[in-house]
Amino acid sequence: MSGLPPLPSPGGYERAYAESYDLAFSRLRQADLADVCLKSGAVPVGADTIRLTFLNRDYLIDRLAGAVTLGSEAEPVPIAESLLILHYLVTARGTPPANVQISFKEVPEGVVYYPTFYKRAIRPLLSRFGSSPAGLIPAAAMFGGVAAHQGDAAVTLQAFPKVAVTWVLWKGDDEFPAEGTLLVDRTIQDYLPTEDIVVLCQTIVIKLLRAV
Repeated sequence: MSGLPPLPSPGGYERAYAESYDLAFSRLRQADLADVCLKSGAVPVGADTIRLTFLNRDYLIDRLAGAVTLGSEAEPVPIAESLLILHYLVTARGTPPANVQISFKEVPEGVVYYPTFYKRAIRPLLSRFGSSPAGLIPAAAMFGGVAAHQGDAAVTLQAFPKVAVTWVLWKGDDEFPAEGTLLVDRTIQDYLPTEDIVVLCQTIVIKLLRAV
C-alpha cells in the first residue's frame, strides 16, 4: 500500500487525495473485515462498520458508505487524517511488537525522507519546547500521551492500537542548541508506509502545538 500522495500541483490537490481515498476504501471493501480488525486492533460495530482509536479518540469507518467519521455525532474528519486511518487499516499485518525502538532514519527510506520529516515533525517541537522540554508532557497528555524516561523529556503517544510514537527532547543551552528525535517500534513498517509516518507525526505535532 503506497502512502499519502505527494503534494500535487496547484489544482490537483483534491483529485490526488480523492483518488487515494477511493483506492483505500476499495481495498477495505475487498478485505475480510474480521481479519482487518484482528490485525489492526479495530473493533467491529456492524456488518460493514468498524471502530478504530486514533490518538485517544474513536473513529467510525463505514466501508459501504465510504465514510470516516469521528464519534457518535458523525463529525467529519480531515481528508489527510482519514487517509492515515484507512492506510493503517489496509496495511496492518498484525505483527507483534518487537519491543525494539528505532529512530526515523532507520525505517525504510527514512534517510531520504528525513529532511522533510525533521522540518515537519521535530523542528516545530524544538521551537516551542526546546528551552523547556517538560512542557511537552502535559500537552501530550491531552491525547493520551505518557511520559517516557529518555532525554530531558520524552512522551509516548499511542497513535493507533498497534502504533506508538515517542518523541525525545534535549534542552538547548548557550553551547548546544535544543535537539530531538522520534522513536518507533521496529515493526512500524508492517502498519504504515514511511511517507505516512511523516504525515502521522506532522499531524500529531500540529495537534500538540494547538493544545498549548
